[in-house]
Amino acid sequence: MYELKNISLKSSARVFSFVLSVVYLIFAVISLASGTTPFGSGAVSLAIGIILFGIIGALFGVVVAWCYNLVSKKWGGLHLDFRLLDDEHDKKE
Repeated sequence: MYELKNISLKSSARVFSFVLSVVYLIFAVISLASGTTPFGSGAVSLAIGIILFGIIGALFGVVVAWCYNLVSKKWGGLHLDFRLLDDEHDKKE
């Protein structure tokens, strides 16, 4: 059993930024296909949205990691149980 004690603010910001940018990109493609865009038209809307959602994702990632780190210091982190699939396969034989 392992315990997740700390989440890096930098890596959390990077991951959340990427995820929100991809989610925006998916919705932007749907929005462009339907003809309704939130920030103007076409490529401008796409560029502004990706940048904006990247920044929002980074900020959100930092806040989430900071909150987790704060709580895990007081009450402990998530308990993670890892196992190798090869070990289980070897036991069956």
